[in-house]
Order: sequence, then C-alpha cells, then structure tokens
Amino acid sequence: MFLGEYFHSLDGKGRLVMPSGFRRRLEDGCVITKGRDGQLLIFASEDFEQKATEMIEQQPEDKEGRRFARTVFAGADLQTPDKSGRVIVKPDLRDYADLEPGNEIAVLGVFDHIELWEKGRHIEEKASGDESYLEGED
Repeated sequence: MFLGEYFHSLDGKGRLVMPSGFRRRLEDGCVITKGRDGQLLIFASEDFEQKATEMIEQQPEDKEGRRFARTVFAGADLQTPDKSGRVIVKPDLRDYADLEPGNEIAVLGVFDHIELWEKGRHIEEKASGDESYLEGED
C-alpha cells in the first residue's frame, strides 16, 4: 500500500527519487502512465495488468475507448528503479504533467498507486479536495 505526501525534485536527467517507504514495492519494476487529472500514475509492475484491465473494461468499445487505451498504454513506460530508488520520467510524460527538471514534484501515495503532480497544481487540487471532503461531512 502507498500512503503519504512527499516533495522531491526531478534531476536534470529526468530522474525522481521515490520515497524510501515506496521502494520495496517498486523494486521489481513499475509502470508510469498518464493520469486523467494531468498527473502521472505509477503502479508496481505486478499490479498494473490487473488495474489496466479494470480501466479498459470500464471504457466503451468505440472510438473514445480505443483512444483511451492508446493514451494509457502507448504513453506508458516500464521502469526499474536504480540502486538509489530513482526512476526516469520520460520527456513526453514530463511534458504531459508539466514536470520540469529542478522543480519540486509532489509524490503521493494513493493506496494502490503513486501519483506525480507538478507542485502548484497539486496544492490547488489538494485545497479543492479538502474543501469537498469537509463539505461532505454531516
């Protein structure tokens, strides 16, 4: 399980250090793909096939469903963290999520996956989420 909020910088080679608590779960590899809110998603390799199957089954079998599949799978990247726990975030994925080398990235543990957000966008999204969460309480 992935939990917590961390801030790490993307280095000049596009590498990102994963939080130490996430590394063991990712040591056999991980898949980085596009999220639907402008963020990147990271799944442990062994979990990705099951999660991907669930995502595809939820999509209609039409042009939009095929477009969704191409976006998720053709844009995905299989990575194995190095000995320092770093993964490389490919340039096209960095562009998608507005992740710039040298800038802080929000690294979020979201139960079965990790999300990578541009820090400013994450702070805005977090504030909206907190507000919605509070409004939902009775």
